[in-house]
Amino acid sequence: MPARSRVTPNGRPARDVKNALDRHDRRIDWMDLLRGLSILLVVLHHSTQIVSARIDDLPEALTFLSDFFAPFRMPMLMFLSGLLVAGSLKRPVGPYLWGKIRRIVWPIIVWTVIYVTASGGSDYAWYEPAFWATYLWFLQFITAYYVLALVTKWVPIWVLVVVPFVGAFLLAPDSIEQRFLYLMPFFFLGALVERFWVQYASLLSTRWAAILSVIPLAVALYSGLVYPLWYHPLAAVPAMLGILILVRLASVIPDARWLSPVRFTGRYSLIFYCVHYPVFAALGRLAERAGITDPVVGLVGVFALTLLVCFGFAWVGRRLPFSLLFELPTKRKAKVPEQRHV
Repeated sequence: MPARSRVTPNGRPARDVKNALDRHDRRIDWMDLLRGLSILLVVLHHSTQIVSARIDDLPEALTFLSDFFAPFRMPMLMFLSGLLVAGSLKRPVGPYLWGKIRRIVWPIIVWTVIYVTASGGSDYAWYEPAFWATYLWFLQFITAYYVLALVTKWVPIWVLVVVPFVGAFLLAPDSIEQRFLYLMPFFFLGALVERFWVQYASLLSTRWAAILSVIPLAVALYSGLVYPLWYHPLAAVPAMLGILILVRLASVIPDARWLSPVRFTGRYSLIFYCVHYPVFAALGRLAERAGITDPVVGLVGVFALTLLVCFGFAWVGRRLPFSLLFELPTKRKAKVPEQRHV
């Protein structure tokens, strides 16, 4: 007989952290929350870039804000994706790979074509790697990591954490190859934590996670005030520690209604990621042509309008024919709402 759920004073079931990764007939709200926050920070960061390029340099406070979250934005998305991979690997290899083609490779193809066409075309043919070198690199990395995850049936997961971490020190700084190796350990650290979630949750209590939250705060402050930690191998370990602490805290956050827009963003993070870049790039050009000279006004406008368009796409993107922009259809209907995440 299953254990009875504890109830909080407000009458809601208390969250059992040991079951925080249970996906049976429900979504994992705290993961949607973290994923949504990460995507919103990505949109904010890209908005600051386009405003600085098209209008004027932003105040240092806004630059600080972007650098402050640099150690955690993309690594957190990678970690959360890895945190669900073990469950996916229980499926046969064929359906597992087809699921990634339908939900990740397909939108890469669609939105690369859209972006290249909207940008006036490419100097490269579609079969040349440079044609695919767009803002969708993140989805390309995710696809490769999911394929590599198949070897965890024979190779310990920790090997896929340690080897790329070491390899990142051997590659040219700021290269796409180094970035690939830098982010890989976060993905497979998530997969490792999923396998040992109960032990992880027991070892790192909520109280100790709250106390140790000074670690991610210190890392973020260093990145914002001293040196931006953009994919630097030395930043990986403190960033991993910070993410482990933040994830532990998030796993017990109540499902507050006012956070629903953030969870919605996380639920449809793939749509937000695909759509935001072409939109904010177009808005940046429009702001420049409109003669906007105040970078703060430009940032608020670009950020808000980009999110508005993304929310619109997320709303209609669940329905045919718009859903074809983000996923190949399947005849079988899922009992649980699709987790359109990156």
